[in-house]
Amino acid sequence: MLEVTSEAKLQLKVVSQAQKLEPGQILRLAVPPVWTGQGDWGIVIDQRGAADIAYAFEGNTVLIIEEVVAHSLANSILDYKTEGVPNPRFTLDIY
Repeated sequence: MLEVTSEAKLQLKVVSQAQKLEPGQILRLAVPPVWTGQGDWGIVIDQRGAADIAYAFEGNTVLIIEEVVAHSLANSILDYKTEGVPNPRFTLDIY
């Protein structure tokens, strides 16, 4: 199952608050075809679905991901890195 670090969860909370999400909206880790941006994955604003897995931080859901995607990312870690990268960013390390 996908692991989401505490640093990533904290930053997801910050992003959610900055985006002023509407009720029912939440951040989703998405892959194509849902993700249409650069790269193989991204974080989008979406609605929660029946087959989603939720990741919580301080009692609030900060991220959802489709169950099938979460299983395909088994042994992967979503992190938020500030050191050793040119700019702070979310990273998805796949092992």
